[in-house]
Amino acid sequence: MLIVQIADLNQATVDFSLLSPQIVEHADKLSVARKKQFLVCRSILASLLKQYCAIPTLPLMTIGDNSRPCFVDRNLPDFNISHSNNSIAVAISLEGKVGVDIEVDRERKNYLNVAKNFFAENEYQWMIKQTDTLAAFWQLWTLKESALKLYAKGVWQIKSVSVDIDNGIISAPFGEHFFYQYKQIKNVHLALNSSIPISKCELRV
Repeated sequence: MLIVQIADLNQATVDFSLLSPQIVEHADKLSVARKKQFLVCRSILASLLKQYCAIPTLPLMTIGDNSRPCFVDRNLPDFNISHSNNSIAVAISLEGKVGVDIEVDRERKNYLNVAKNFFAENEYQWMIKQTDTLAAFWQLWTLKESALKLYAKGVWQIKSVSVDIDNGIISAPFGEHFFYQYKQIKNVHLALNSSIPISKCELRV
């Protein structure tokens, strides 16, 4: 089961009762904008763990491969975080691993050239056949990014992720299993990738 919460940084609040003094101390060393994002994301993560796993406070975290945060206790649920402009997404997986990516729907200069350079030919052809090519671009981009984040890979490897939307298949040389969901919620594109079939996905907005 996957649980995903999307929030607006301008409206989100922080529940400090769920965070350790070490988390707050670390946040105080960050810039004002980064501090708010850091605290809100961890507050949401802690809240999800409390609700779904009965964990009272945010467990100790560390930095894994490619700067991917994870819990020190690997028996705890896997999680992933994404942000775009003032929107953030926090996802936890009660089974298996999860990668999440969000992108706020916005203009991107030369996105067709970006797609030509970073998408496979079949992906590019699918994109330009859609009614809204920019929205299709963001759909492909988030699916690729979430697949990379599932296996803690960097965006520079985005060309290695193959997306066949018509047949519902994602593949890459660095991972064996990609089970995905994609949604557009108002002006936000959200993509999830899981290492196991997604039996249930609960979306909280």
